[in-house]
Amino acid sequence: DANNQLKFLSKALAVTIAAITALKSSLVSGPLGVLSLTAIASAIVTPLTLYRQAYSFSVGYGFSVAAMCLAMLFTFNPSTIFSGSMPNLLALSGVFYGVRLGLFLLVREWTVAGKAESVKKFDKSPPLKRIPFSISVGMFYAFLCTPILHVLRGSGGEGVAQITNVGVTIAWIGALLEAIADTHKFVVKRNAKDNINFLGPTGGVYLLSRHPNYLGEIMFWSGIFVSGLSSFGTQIIPWICSSLGLVGIFFIMFGATKRLDKIQLERYGGQAKYDDWIGKVTSPIIPFIS
Repeated sequence: DANNQLKFLSKALAVTIAAITALKSSLVSGPLGVLSLTAIASAIVTPLTLYRQAYSFSVGYGFSVAAMCLAMLFTFNPSTIFSGSMPNLLALSGVFYGVRLGLFLLVREWTVAGKAESVKKFDKSPPLKRIPFSISVGMFYAFLCTPILHVLRGSGGEGVAQITNVGVTIAWIGALLEAIADTHKFVVKRNAKDNINFLGPTGGVYLLSRHPNYLGEIMFWSGIFVSGLSSFGTQIIPWICSSLGLVGIFFIMFGATKRLDKIQLERYGGQAKYDDWIGKVTSPIIPFIS
């Protein structure tokens, strides 16, 4: 229930704070920064995965991103977090993205009929067997956040500010787009009694593409990646880790889009409202690309 979930979140936060203290030096410099981020992400993902296996790629995803970004902010600029500098705004976009996503998924689970049961259905593996998977997932999330780490390290020399500006702008637009799309869909579907009739949404950002929430997620992580390009320099680790993270999130989002489009077509195909919408909105994710 909600009380148990909150207890798990508080314990995960306590573990994360301890991990941040121990890993601070490797975040500041050296080749172990990604491993430090992995440890922070795993400290969030693992206990949540032990509680609910599905949390590894939902609630744990959001809160681990927020935890990593908070750890980096307090490591590099604890007294100037809200100064408005581009590196800080970049990290704050990750905090906003992660906290918003994690809370949204929990609220949806607590308030939408059937969501809690669907989450429980993913509990298929024994708890201890979930640990290796949760750590590997934590490493993937660390790869995604690697550009933020290197921007905050300030190792890019001339030109960092310009490309970071572009990346930060894209990231914030993506995070806000996903938030708007998620909220719109939640409002439309929260009182649905069944999944038989298509309710939408069909307006607003859902006129850009059929899955603007996925579009927002792709934009967010693309912006994070772009922001770090000048900071990588000749360092091989950030180039490899960041590229793997970006390619991975693209693969996940486009794969999820194909699966969801197939499910919706099988479920709602032939209904006038659905057929009219997909006739007008032909782009699955990227606007103007069918």
